[in-house]
Amino acid sequence: MRPSSFPVSVSIVSSVVALTPYRYDCGYSKSVMFNGTGADIFVRCAETTYRCNRTPDGDELFLINSTNEAVPADCKKERYSLQPSWFSGPLAMPGLTELSEISIVPYHHHGRRKITSIELPDLVNITGGISIIDADSISNFSVPKLKHIDGILELNFTGGPAIDLSFPSLYRVGSGIFLYGEIDALDFPVLNESNHNTGTKGISRSGYSNYSISIDSSGNLDCNAFAASVVHSTNYERSGVSCTSKMGSVTLKLPDPEPEVTSTAFRIHGGGFLALTALLA
Repeated sequence: MRPSSFPVSVSIVSSVVALTPYRYDCGYSKSVMFNGTGADIFVRCAETTYRCNRTPDGDELFLINSTNEAVPADCKKERYSLQPSWFSGPLAMPGLTELSEISIVPYHHHGRRKITSIELPDLVNITGGISIIDADSISNFSVPKLKHIDGILELNFTGGPAIDLSFPSLYRVGSGIFLYGEIDALDFPVLNESNHNTGTKGISRSGYSNYSISIDSSGNLDCNAFAASVVHSTNYERSGVSCTSKMGSVTLKLPDPEPEVTSTAFRIHGGGFLALTALLA
């Protein structure tokens, strides 16, 4: 006897990962004016805010800790901008790994910031640029793990204390390096590319040096040694390095490449060969 058969109804339900809703103690995503307090909250929000396509009305913000939570395919990381407000003292943010930019620029009817140091020990990537041009009290700027800056690196510490600057991991700067202040030591040991400034995100930026790397120091920086150490990161099609300090001034660029020499053998009538050497521009 054949066993009885029963119709089986199979219901396939697509599971949706439950996500933590965005908390508005994080402030407005991307652009948060940091007031000197709650650095741990800023870091947590900057590291875990994602925009996900979860509602009929479009994207929505959620908090996802990618170190121990899977990031759904419809979610994209939101990159925060670090914009310190008017407070005095140090700024330190351990655990912060990525930003869209660091911006300390003048605001109407406000004085200069009195930040004394900036320490971002875990920062690796900046998808925009660094522009610090409104802070004259900084004696320490530390980003030991920073590898990539897609935009400009601009630090203007004119009028501030003497400072030594080192970027031990910085490999690429997309839109030029422009540094000003009483700089006594400067180091880019692994810098491989520093493009001529054509503007962050394609925006025209007038008033900058025509050099890929431009340093104007009122300190005791050895410009000859510095320029020689970084000129390889520029390109002969761009404008090299310019450096001025108490110890003198130097401009340095890579020489135009030597014409490439190639030899080609052509068979001529009668079975012989004619060797031609061509200089290619």
